[in-house]
Amino acid sequence: MKQIYFIRHSIRDIRFKHDERAPLTEEGVELAKELVDLFKDMEITNIFSSPFKRAIDTVQPIADYKEMDVEIIDDFYERTVGDWIDNFSEFAERQWKDFDYKLEDGESLNEVKKRIVPAFESIVEKCDGNIIICGHGTSFSVLFNHLTDGAFGYEEFCEMKMPDVFEYVVGDKVIVKYL
Repeated sequence: MKQIYFIRHSIRDIRFKHDERAPLTEEGVELAKELVDLFKDMEITNIFSSPFKRAIDTVQPIADYKEMDVEIIDDFYERTVGDWIDNFSEFAERQWKDFDYKLEDGESLNEVKKRIVPAFESIVEKCDGNIIICGHGTSFSVLFNHLTDGAFGYEEFCEMKMPDVFEYVVGDKVIVKYL
């Protein structure tokens, strides 16, 4: 039974908007360090992350404790929105109602799915043990929607926090909030 632990990144500095180099806030750094306690006694064979700084910085304390490297998966980046949006909630809801909806220079949720599902399946295929993947709320939600045959949807997406930990047993159709 292979278990995947998905970690949504910790609290990012919003002054950087959608910048992939956005760091964690001081509180976000502390919350990331607290995640070590959750995983310190677990057998983990691999740790993966989105290429975004906030995701890497969230999972790095666990990797340091376990003396492991963080493997970067380029296709686990957050959904590209396009131009900055003042009413993000309205935009997100519209995307969840229409997986093909997107703004100019942005990605639809179907486009996110087309890149994140194969990347996830490749990780699962190559790893034998329990793994950690750190990433982003929207891209994870799209993946969770796929893995649960639609049971994980907009409402569950809206309930996600920074950081959040979810557990998935490969082959099941259930995503469980772990933390």
